[in-house]
Amino acid sequence: MKILIIGTYMPRKCGIATFTHDLYKSISIKNNEINILTISDGSESAFPREVKRIISRDEKESYIEAAKWVESQNYDCCILQHEFGIFGGNAGDFILDFVKNLNIPIITNLHTILENPSIDEFNAIKELASLSIKITAMTSRGIEMLKDVYSLNPFKLELIPHGVPDFNLTHEQAKARLGYEDKKVMLSFGLLGRSKGYEVAIKASSLVEDDNFIYIILGATHPNVLKEEGESYKNSLIQQARDLKLSGKVFFIDHFVSDEMLQLYLKACDIYVTPYPNKNQMSSGTLSFAIGAGAAVISTPYWYAIDLLANDRGLLFDFNDSNELANHINDLLKNPKKLNRYKENALQFGKSMSWKNVGNMHLQLISKLINPRNKIQEIKRKQEPVKFLNPGKSNFLISS
Repeated sequence: MKILIIGTYMPRKCGIATFTHDLYKSISIKNNEINILTISDGSESAFPREVKRIISRDEKESYIEAAKWVESQNYDCCILQHEFGIFGGNAGDFILDFVKNLNIPIITNLHTILENPSIDEFNAIKELASLSIKITAMTSRGIEMLKDVYSLNPFKLELIPHGVPDFNLTHEQAKARLGYEDKKVMLSFGLLGRSKGYEVAIKASSLVEDDNFIYIILGATHPNVLKEEGESYKNSLIQQARDLKLSGKVFFIDHFVSDEMLQLYLKACDIYVTPYPNKNQMSSGTLSFAIGAGAAVISTPYWYAIDLLANDRGLLFDFNDSNELANHINDLLKNPKKLNRYKENALQFGKSMSWKNVGNMHLQLISKLINPRNKIQEIKRKQEPVKFLNPGKSNFLISS
């Protein structure tokens, strides 16, 4: 099969770029030819050889020209990574000019599914769905929201989880390599920005009773944040840790870490925390990786965390509640059996989300869709009128 993946891509420093790269590796097997079409904001220095075409994010004509190029390349299918912010236009609607000009099967993977979308966001998803042969989401909650909020045809929806890497070392080996053998390690990983809630976790760290506890925040400031406000957010976190007298307890590792280094830190941690303040987050690569590493996860109840940590795979605490977070940390550190139970439950579930398994899910879906007989049946079954929100009438659906 000849497959095109569309999204941001390495060396871009963002979650979608990492996901696209991991997906590329997971399906680049057997006799498949996998290429990348990337969306560029101009920050990348150079792309690897699998990138065959570049779309300039804010140039509408670039999307149309790219679609003409795709049509000339005889691809069997394309997989589109969708996140509103990576495309130009209102609610990223420039991507619609690209998709409208394609005649090959399009699978759209939604990284963000909003419960209360704006009119532009709602209409963008509705039209994208009408132009795609399949829409994939990473959680069952995402599938339900696409049916309930966006009224999408259930036959068009497919659940494929976020992939996680294979970890090749043990918890003890990772701790030894980092010199944390005698420490109880809590970790957060991700590009720094004000939407991550790290200040809540720092405050909670000041309430932890175990003398051997440390909290590591791994990751550099997000490039977009760096461009707009420099290091002011990171500096505010450092100052908060100083004010709380957490020297030797809270550490900032300000790097864009390699896959190998990330896996090392994830395997070394005892507790992983995602203190995000926004419930609408529908996917999180960092949370998926932590589950795959077998960490005991504590998280705020955003949509993705509620699904991923169900069935005793992790703990939830209320948004911005550092006291509740601290109570969970203290309880786990005082009860090693409980800590190990959460770690083992996460590890076992994470095995089903390995990138090898997720890659196979994508390939099986594509194979089914491009089979001529199946393709005709899918198209007939999934055709539906597109309904848009009428800007003049709040929440009133009209047929196009």
